[in-house]
Amino acid sequence: MRVLAVHLTADHPPVFCRETAALVHGLPLVTVPSHVHVQQLPDGSAHSRGGVRRHCSSMTAPPVVRISGLQVTSLESTIVALAIGSGFPAGVLALDDALRRGTTDLARVSELAQMARTAAARTRIAAVLDFACGDAESPGESLSRVQMMVMGFPAPELQRVFSDARGFIGRVDFYWPEARLVGEFDGLVKYSKPEFLNGRTPSEVVIEEKRREDRLRALGLRVVRWTWDDLRDPALLRELLTSAGLVPGRPIIPGRVLRARG
Repeated sequence: MRVLAVHLTADHPPVFCRETAALVHGLPLVTVPSHVHVQQLPDGSAHSRGGVRRHCSSMTAPPVVRISGLQVTSLESTIVALAIGSGFPAGVLALDDALRRGTTDLARVSELAQMARTAAARTRIAAVLDFACGDAESPGESLSRVQMMVMGFPAPELQRVFSDARGFIGRVDFYWPEARLVGEFDGLVKYSKPEFLNGRTPSEVVIEEKRREDRLRALGLRVVRWTWDDLRDPALLRELLTSAGLVPGRPIIPGRVLRARG
């Protein structure tokens, strides 16, 4: 509603960018935006005020598309702008999601990234491009990956499939082979939303999850789970993972990921 209000009351049709464009594109965000984000007018006459934040583009002539009557920066240029201006986690969440949905590819984002005005900006988006992966199945999994990397934990395998003598057990979110450790992000929506319940009651889903976890443990695996509350306080996630047997290394500063891996 706030975005529509800005659109309808503007003297000139605004071009929405960054977090606002991400919302219009359906990309996940780390937090709810406190402002409506729009591109600065070419003459630079407008200023940020009244809950509207105006930005000079971090790229030269970012592509613009129209969605539901709103002008927004294109999906790829929105991802690049998030990575440059809103930080590494925001860029990874957006690009992971777009890759998972098949709405973009790394080559298209990388092409736009070359339009960034400064070397520092290109370094920030390069780190996101290097780290993003379409195998993350939810924003919570993407943010978990970011926090693990930043805290220096070993990179897990994603979506590893396990079976036993009875057949298929399931596909787990994270797996560390050396530690024989399974990690599961539990967003809790599968216990409440009809599209995840598939006609089952919440208690039936809980029982199925318990049986699945028992079968994993019978293979000699350990299982650690965390929720959004643990992600909101990285110290809690760190404690859960170290208690489960993972040993963190040196913390990694986003934007230096490429050099750290090379």
